[in-house]
Amino acid sequence: MHRFTKVLFTPVGRHDNASAVRRVADLARDNGAHLTLFGVTPQPSRLQRALHRSDFFSEVQEADRSEMAARLERYAAKQDGLPVEVAVETGDHAIGVIDRVASEGHDLVVVTTGDDDEGHATVKRLLRSCPCPVWVIRPTRARVQRVLAAVNPDPDERELNIEILQLASSMVSRFGGELHLVHAWELYGEDTLRNSPFIHMPASEVAALAKTEHDRHTAALDDLLEASGLAAEPWRIHLVKGRPEDVVCGLVKRSRINVLVMGTVARTGVPGVVIGNTAERVLDDVACSVIAVKPAGFAAPS
Repeated sequence: MHRFTKVLFTPVGRHDNASAVRRVADLARDNGAHLTLFGVTPQPSRLQRALHRSDFFSEVQEADRSEMAARLERYAAKQDGLPVEVAVETGDHAIGVIDRVASEGHDLVVVTTGDDDEGHATVKRLLRSCPCPVWVIRPTRARVQRVLAAVNPDPDERELNIEILQLASSMVSRFGGELHLVHAWELYGEDTLRNSPFIHMPASEVAALAKTEHDRHTAALDDLLEASGLAAEPWRIHLVKGRPEDVVCGLVKRSRINVLVMGTVARTGVPGVVIGNTAERVLDDVACSVIAVKPAGFAAPS
């Protein structure tokens, strides 16, 4: 089971998040982890500062900070037997969280979504840039939790994929439910092989190549599960032919997935690569909760 040591919960928006906090507190308690409830209140823009006197902003900011602190203290008071730290800052929400992760060594950030554009932008920035896993909790009325791990069993991404599998397994171990695993595969150039007038390959040969490719991906997935030590878990495996973004989004909808665990950076060690195209599309399209994982050594872009 994946273990956490320092968990940070931060609410986006003004809706009550008591149920989400209870889930996070239970997770922290099971892991023996330190839990921080972290709030960020907005600061005025330069234009707003130019239009009002400075003491006006001081009063508003102090009121916002007091309201946020009281809200988080109420959450903390309900977590019997679990020491909880409360902290409130003023500034950009995403930057505040990322800076605190860097300075305090948090290994999981949990965020609830906001309904407005600013809240959506904050969540997307955390999914893109926060160096530790980010769990975005979205409301659900489902009675059964269905957790989907999306992997690409490339040897160069083995460490990342093992963490994805461990996180998915931990969610089901802690909260119950179904454990799903998806990997999308394609035969490179299949449309060209079948349709190009410049390549004369019989359909039977293309089908044989596709079968071989399928078998290779099956073996790679089996090897990944063995390496993770989780092959005995009750995975519902979906090895689906197609583009990864189409496969993952379609499966989330068809199987009524509640939590998607996926990597958001597909290539390691490439300066400026913050989020992969597949992850960007998936994160825009799915409506379920998401746990986004970065490769080891990922650093938030400056």
